[in-house]
Amino acid sequence: MNKMKSLFITVITLSLSPSLFIAGAQSAYPAVETAMVMKDPMPAVEVMINGKGPFLFAIDTGASGAGRIDSSLVEKLSLPQTGEIQGSDGSGANATSMKLIQVDSLSVGGLELRNLQMPSRNYNTSPRLPHIDGILGFDLFADYLLTLDYAAKRVRIEKGQLAEANGSDILNYENRVPTVELHVGESKVKAHIDTGNAIGAFVVPQSLVEKLSFSSEPVVVGKARTLSSEIEIKQGRLKGVIRLGRFQFPEPVVTYPAISQNANIGSNALQNFALTFDQKNHRVRLARRESAQSSVAGSELQQYAGRYKERTIFFEGGSLFLQRQGGPKLKLVPVSESEFTLEEVSAARIRFVKKDDTIELHVLNREGQWESAAKEKP
Repeated sequence: MNKMKSLFITVITLSLSPSLFIAGAQSAYPAVETAMVMKDPMPAVEVMINGKGPFLFAIDTGASGAGRIDSSLVEKLSLPQTGEIQGSDGSGANATSMKLIQVDSLSVGGLELRNLQMPSRNYNTSPRLPHIDGILGFDLFADYLLTLDYAAKRVRIEKGQLAEANGSDILNYENRVPTVELHVGESKVKAHIDTGNAIGAFVVPQSLVEKLSFSSEPVVVGKARTLSSEIEIKQGRLKGVIRLGRFQFPEPVVTYPAISQNANIGSNALQNFALTFDQKNHRVRLARRESAQSSVAGSELQQYAGRYKERTIFFEGGSLFLQRQGGPKLKLVPVSESEFTLEEVSAARIRFVKKDDTIELHVLNREGQWESAAKEKP
């Protein structure tokens, strides 16, 4: 992928009420737990559909309803269409029609939910993102505590409720998409906790950007497309701190503009957290697990070491270094498990993308285009 014109963002929100999506009986399991599969960088789990599978479904707290099902899986399982539904992008406009598909049963980690209706379309249009068979929406877990433990790579679903919000590690949230208060530099903004956001750790509206200071000039990293328009996406390293509850993110990389006036907290910001959502009381608990993250960091980083055409990646002293043929060795600073900047050049953008049995190195050049190279075999 050389040009970011191939990077698209399409955010769909549903106009139907959750009762039309979640109908029928739910089996009573006190608690279930299953492995979290990271899909650059979205959390995903293995799911059984009508007793068949497993299939890989991403968990998206930014998606309303029970979820979505990819058109390829609909065809593979010959799932029946029950009607159509109108959706729109995150701006609340630009309506589009999608097929509504009947799913008799959906099982995740031993928990079975029955008689669901899910919108369907092709959810695998971006060559940058790995293939998924569908999406589990936030409303699917409305009767449960949902824990997404990024650090331990586990998903837990159980009955219960969280303690009262304390403004520190247990926060109240608003709306069906969990919306919390986020401190960005000296400003405060409402922000969606959106595990389906694979674009950036923190995505902020243009109106907020004008109030921020950056340690380096923001650069264009691609183009995003809603259903009716295309916009440039920029990133820059904030001169200051982002705070969520008691947790601080010093000098994070900020992406803009957001598609609405709310900011967005994506999975890239949550990689060493465990989040527990209590939808009945509109609360979320955050736990930062530094030790769990650091215990896997070395093995995660070592896999990227190797030669990628004229560039070589070294793993030394627990860190990664990039060296171009004939050039200096430059230290990589992680933004997430697979995205980095350079210690000497904070505006630099480096990504490692897993594709089947290989890894690709993507480097953003000065012209705003992505140069890519596959890791050479020993």
